[in-house]
Amino acid sequence: MFLLKRDGLAPFSMALVFSCTCLADDEEQFNTSFLQGAPSSVDLQSLLATSRVLPGIYRVDLYGNETLVGRRDIDFRRHPGTGKVQACLTLEMVQQLGVDIGKLQAAGKLVGDDPDACLDLPALIDHATVRYDVPRLRLMVSVPQNAMERGRRGYVDPALWDAGVPAAFINYQLSSSRNSTQGVNTLSNNVGLRNGINLGAWRLRNESNFNSSTGQPSTFKSNRSYLQHDVTALKGQFSAGDIFSDADLFDSVRYRGLKLASDDGMRADSERGYAPVIRGIAQSSATVEIRQNNYILYTANVPPGPFEISDIYPSGSNGDLEVTIIEADGRRRVTVQAFSSLPIMVRQGQLKYSVSAGQYNSNSEDQKTPQFVSSTLAYGISSNLSGIVGVQATDNFKALSVGAGRNTAIGAISLDLTHSMSNTFGETVTGNSLRALYAKTFTGTDTNFTLAAYRYSTEGYRTLTEHVEELSRDGQQRTGNSKTRTDLTVNQSLGRNQEYGSVYVNASDQRYWGRGGSQSLSAGYSNYWGDVSYNIGATYSKDVGNYGPANNDTLVNLSVSFPLGSKPRAPRAFVSASTQKSSDTTQMGINGYLSEDSDTYYSVQAGNSSTGGSSGSVNLNTRTSVMDISAGYSQGRGYNSQNLNLAGSIVGHAGGVNLGQTVGETFALAQVEGVEGVKIGSFSGAKTGSNGFAVVPNAQPYRVNWINLDTRDLGGDVEIENATRQVVPRRGAVVLARYASKTGRRVQFALFDAQHQPIPFGASLEDSAGKQLAISDPGGKALALVEADAGTLTINWQGQRCEASYALPERDKALNYERASLVCRPPTVNLP
Repeated sequence: MFLLKRDGLAPFSMALVFSCTCLADDEEQFNTSFLQGAPSSVDLQSLLATSRVLPGIYRVDLYGNETLVGRRDIDFRRHPGTGKVQACLTLEMVQQLGVDIGKLQAAGKLVGDDPDACLDLPALIDHATVRYDVPRLRLMVSVPQNAMERGRRGYVDPALWDAGVPAAFINYQLSSSRNSTQGVNTLSNNVGLRNGINLGAWRLRNESNFNSSTGQPSTFKSNRSYLQHDVTALKGQFSAGDIFSDADLFDSVRYRGLKLASDDGMRADSERGYAPVIRGIAQSSATVEIRQNNYILYTANVPPGPFEISDIYPSGSNGDLEVTIIEADGRRRVTVQAFSSLPIMVRQGQLKYSVSAGQYNSNSEDQKTPQFVSSTLAYGISSNLSGIVGVQATDNFKALSVGAGRNTAIGAISLDLTHSMSNTFGETVTGNSLRALYAKTFTGTDTNFTLAAYRYSTEGYRTLTEHVEELSRDGQQRTGNSKTRTDLTVNQSLGRNQEYGSVYVNASDQRYWGRGGSQSLSAGYSNYWGDVSYNIGATYSKDVGNYGPANNDTLVNLSVSFPLGSKPRAPRAFVSASTQKSSDTTQMGINGYLSEDSDTYYSVQAGNSSTGGSSGSVNLNTRTSVMDISAGYSQGRGYNSQNLNLAGSIVGHAGGVNLGQTVGETFALAQVEGVEGVKIGSFSGAKTGSNGFAVVPNAQPYRVNWINLDTRDLGGDVEIENATRQVVPRRGAVVLARYASKTGRRVQFALFDAQHQPIPFGASLEDSAGKQLAISDPGGKALALVEADAGTLTINWQGQRCEASYALPERDKALNYERASLVCRPPTVNLP
């Protein structure tokens, strides 16, 4: 069977027997007399050419040296010299493939500056080849390694970085809960906001939080407000406002001032930022609050049982995360998640820098606000060795730090030593702090991430924050400074493809001079047995008081989940049991989707606690194109509670205002002119609104992002010529991806010549502008989308051309496509 399919042409199949003669120049010729099933003569010479593709735009997977570069719409044009149909590779496409354009320019092989000109790679580069793999829709480009740029994997030339369009947005997360305990009603609301305005290449950002609770004063706190701009020449970012200093050597502090720091995202194969995974166990429908430096970073309602939170955005690279679990009956449990920076490693010959200057501002009313400066500089001495130095100073405080990082066969290790001098109220103290960091991703054993950190500080050592706190105590000398700190984080898969499950371990130990400290250890194991999943976890916490151990507890949880049915989205039942010093708790329930194609997820559960008695809850979560919504109700002995969570964005731009899902630091707008309801691939629920725009929630800065439209549900009256666009945004940009669309009526035309004989198979149907709409099938029919109810079309076949008029009746919306005849106007004109 031979199957041809092309936009505007109805699929068809027919039996073919090919007789092939292989020529010396690798040309193939086919005997079309064996073609069966066509009532008319055939015009397949263009289809049976070596390239086996007609001129036009085709969506193909673009490969460079066997590596997938992306999915693109490539214009295939007929070469004026050879007559062959070849892929048109523009300068921008060749750059994306990683070809060293500088070498071609130096050799004088690039002539002209037309960005849309087609480059003949085999003619420009010896041994380069371009081959179109028709069955797999792949354009395979092979270029010798000496013609490729070095160290450029994933890197995009700055000339292609897009600053985006003017836009303003509000990213919100609303969490509201109402609790009734023994007749006392408490309403709590928390609104987290990340706001932004983009004008040109400038970005204005604000991060703030509003909190209110019955019987408590409402609070509004702004964490960060700053103006930011790329500094491309220095591969860095300039920021001004309320911001945080970097934490490669010193603790990150909040201040009001200026900052210039390198941006590793602008480099090839850069390391990405680390954010911890927050794990815990809720014994009822609970609220989880995550704070850093007394600022609420994240709040959400979770159902009973184990939970994981991995989408937080810490303000700086240092500062422990305080996790508060507020149970439905009002009980509060507080744990601390260690958060440390990674070892300093810089590529050979490269600089990583940060300079901060301004007024210290801890966001606390009782803290002093001295002027300060902080700076770090790291340099790649060799491929495996990096050095770093830093200084920090304010009135009566100075700190100097030096360190080195080395990449070894067993992981990256860094050591740094910081010396501080602090003078407060006429008394000077000095001290030192030694820190060791270790990190490794073991690809052979599939260890996802490992971090080990140890710090020892002498009693006289002060950080900038500790110095300011001492200044703010009206002459009282600070006591209980940090002595030792040990952190460990490990995630490990067991066996190939996790066939034996996975484990995690998080441990932290903090000690102080002159007083106690705290210890915490959590570990867990998860695996599958057929369709049954199970998880066991334990958390141990201990406060070491001034006069011995105090307030230690161990929480152990076991949970099992299994499907109720064999369908892919069948509901699952679960059972969970936990025990700790004060109580034992069991939970059981069912969760799943409301239907096979629904984005609404439900959970119904009931449980019993040795201290709290019986309880029950129900939760609903749904994702829409404009927001994520979750709501829940729970009831137990002496209490009941309701919660509502809304998360999404409001984006204003030149095309109007759109509601969307929660957006990241960098995101995109997709514009499909005049078409509502077009879905965005890879982003569940995202689709165009009434103004033809859709909010694409996330995009990776300084990298090629492919934004694909899901056109399967568009219907027959809409045609999008190119459903794939690529964008390369700068950090913080709101980039626009435009898609050309056409709406009209889908018509199957029966094509006839002036003698009313069927037009041959393979004829081209074109509009008045010469654009190809369709190709005729063996019956002389062509399926095309026309925008007007009446008009004139052109038919080309076997060197002949004619025009044919059509007039369509009133539209019947019940039909997927309509039928009409096109009869050529006499006489037929022979082409020169």
